[in-house]
Amino acid sequence: MRHLFATAALTALLASCTAPEAPFDEAAAIQRGQGIAKATFQQLSTRLQGAMAEGGPPGALGYCSVAALPLVDSLSAVQGVRIKRTSDRLRAPHDAPDADERRRLDQVLAMLAEGAKPIDIPPQALVLGDSIAFYQPILINMPNCLKCHGTPGLEVDSATSAMLARKYPGDKATGYAVGDFRGLWSIRWKR
Repeated sequence: MRHLFATAALTALLASCTAPEAPFDEAAAIQRGQGIAKATFQQLSTRLQGAMAEGGPPGALGYCSVAALPLVDSLSAVQGVRIKRTSDRLRAPHDAPDADERRRLDQVLAMLAEGAKPIDIPPQALVLGDSIAFYQPILINMPNCLKCHGTPGLEVDSATSAMLARKYPGDKATGYAVGDFRGLWSIRWKR
């Protein structure tokens, strides 16, 4: 009997020493994720526009192929999160979706197949184990995007197509139009 009492007292004591887990604030997580995605997009976009101004679409592709991932990784480190862009139509293999990203991609693709407009797909934040996962659609939002992501032979010129073939063998990230769903921002941080 004494042993049972001691075990119960020890269990109660240990339970009181652990901090209760804060409830998940979805709105705050979405706001944080949107801020990080916006800041990351602005950094990438500014650099891509500079590379495009200097060397046209091949210059932008050259920049992207060597500098976009390190830039995103450095922004991840600064923010204390993991920032990734992923898609169902990959350009770079390192952007392949993990199982959780694949589930969200499949949900978005199902919404689009049912007639939802890409602009109307909401961001999502949810708890994944000890982390928060934030997903936000990436849209082809400017005609300039089509110089690398449009239709080869139409918006994507032959020099850009040739560079795509060299830098990204197996590229599936062309054939888009302005307003199309391109993929997802996937941002994760510890809860």
